[in-house]
Amino acid sequence: MSENKPVKRKLWHKEDVVEMDRQVEEYNAGKDIGYDQILVPYDVVGSVAYAKMLHKYGILDDGELAELEKGLGEIQSLYDEGKFEVTLENEDCHTAIESYLVENYGDVGKKIHTARSRNDQVIVTERLYMRDKIAEIRGLAVKAALEFARSAKEHEFVPMPGYTHTQKAMPTTVGMWLASFAEGLVDDIRLLDQVAKINNQNPLGTGAGYGTPFGFDRDYLSELMGFEKTQVNPIYCHNSRGKNHAMVLDACVHLMMTLNKFATDTILFSSGQYRFFEFGDNISTGSSIMPQKKNLDVAELLRARGATVVACRQELLMNLMNKMSGYHRDGQELKRPLFTGLQFTRDSLEVASIIAENITPVEERLYEAMTPELFATHKAFSLVKEGMPFRDAYFEVGNHLAELTVDRDSIVDMLKESEHKGGAGNLCLDELIGEIEGL
Repeated sequence: MSENKPVKRKLWHKEDVVEMDRQVEEYNAGKDIGYDQILVPYDVVGSVAYAKMLHKYGILDDGELAELEKGLGEIQSLYDEGKFEVTLENEDCHTAIESYLVENYGDVGKKIHTARSRNDQVIVTERLYMRDKIAEIRGLAVKAALEFARSAKEHEFVPMPGYTHTQKAMPTTVGMWLASFAEGLVDDIRLLDQVAKINNQNPLGTGAGYGTPFGFDRDYLSELMGFEKTQVNPIYCHNSRGKNHAMVLDACVHLMMTLNKFATDTILFSSGQYRFFEFGDNISTGSSIMPQKKNLDVAELLRARGATVVACRQELLMNLMNKMSGYHRDGQELKRPLFTGLQFTRDSLEVASIIAENITPVEERLYEAMTPELFATHKAFSLVKEGMPFRDAYFEVGNHLAELTVDRDSIVDMLKESEHKGGAGNLCLDELIGEIEGL
């Protein structure tokens, strides 16, 4: 190394500064800097709260607190303008923020890290980030559920074949099909709410993972950052980092599983063999070679990205396994699947609403698909209502399937006879819409 070449001192460097091997430095950083760039505003929130706590205990005086709040406000403003950048030399957003404060405000910037570790700093920063993303995803899930429920109401009595084993089974309606996704999302939202509550706990103040020799009021910190609860045990705070990530992605997986089923059905039922639904040019794509093609690529990608979110959750869990308690640098690798899973879930909910809004039942094709065998069970039940034991009715109809007929004009009336709660004639859609609106 040249004697005249300046060496960028790391946060953790002592007296003898040795320049890191650049390849090792880049390998250590990986893609983490890009994710940390996104986390800057959340670390600012945590740092402002921490500065206030240091002030409460006399480690910062009034003037020093004002300087730190001013400096952190500057960082937020620079970030909003796209001018605050986390670099490879910084290692992470936490160091980038502290370095800015030291360079621009001197010794007071050196005090912000008192009894704080990047270990508890990264956890609280990610918790704040996840809290925002969970709220955003929740809002989009409610919007998507409403779109499905309202579309179900619009097409409540449009007949549609129901399938088991991928074969025609019993008659149903487009309304029942669409409402199934609305109800699925309602349950997914309830799970998301429980995960949000678990996530909304404050780990800051636990230092490197074993507490600090200060009598700081961690509940005060929690209050400042809007956390519902202070997470108590320092070791568990740090062990729970990836566990919380996995819980959040687990809730995302369930949302994506609901959307995956919708995408799979939509792709199949809008294909040329079925043509139960048509979709607008505004959500379709074409072929570079086949002029006639009109493809629902957005639904195919929606289907695939469900698998990606499942894989993200699995990657998190694999990362967490077989490590002793405490912080490990492996935790840096949790960010990639977390950020990817959250982004894909958010985007998928948004496009699912758009798809649901832009597909239209082709009623003529749906009526054509209501072939007589779909009504075999209904015929058996008609015999039961006349007094015949069900098993006898089952065999009676089964032995005369070729004689079954269906009157197109009576199909909807037959479906409306299913008046039990959830039946085609009693989908309770107004109650479902009200429930979703109240979420």
